[in-house]
Amino acid sequence: MNKFLAVLTLSVAILSAAPLKVDSSLEMLDGFKYETPQGRQMKIPKKTKLVIVAFEKDTGALVNDYLDKQSPFYLLKNNSIFIADINKMPSIVTSMFALPKLQKYKHLIYLHYSDKLQEIVPNKEQKITLLRFENSKIKEISFISTVQELKTAIEK
Repeated sequence: MNKFLAVLTLSVAILSAAPLKVDSSLEMLDGFKYETPQGRQMKIPKKTKLVIVAFEKDTGALVNDYLDKQSPFYLLKNNSIFIADINKMPSIVTSMFALPKLQKYKHLIYLHYSDKLQEIVPNKEQKITLLRFENSKIKEISFISTVQELKTAIEK
């Protein structure tokens, strides 16, 4: 019963949540549903230091192209995760083209299918959102658009 109330409270808080900002808790991202391209449900690790979020095809491709050249454990080693918000993609395109391509990557991708994430995670057109965490609180929100900026952010 207590778990049910906690989940219900967290769900209501997320659905009515204001946009993330500095000092927001990592837990605000926990109430969303994420899965790998293979369909495995994922949760955000508590020790995460950097969350990389792409809301568009081109920004997601930039992140995937860079990560594909790294070790499969590159993100894990750097306490980072990559979330690709694909809610705008038509489901037929997702199932026929995107998922088969994404399944070939060796790095971990957290897929998000609902528009709710875009409502709370700050984003800018043609930019990748970076959420840097310290002690499970957002310390910095930034936006990048180059591979060099991505590399620097992950290895910081």
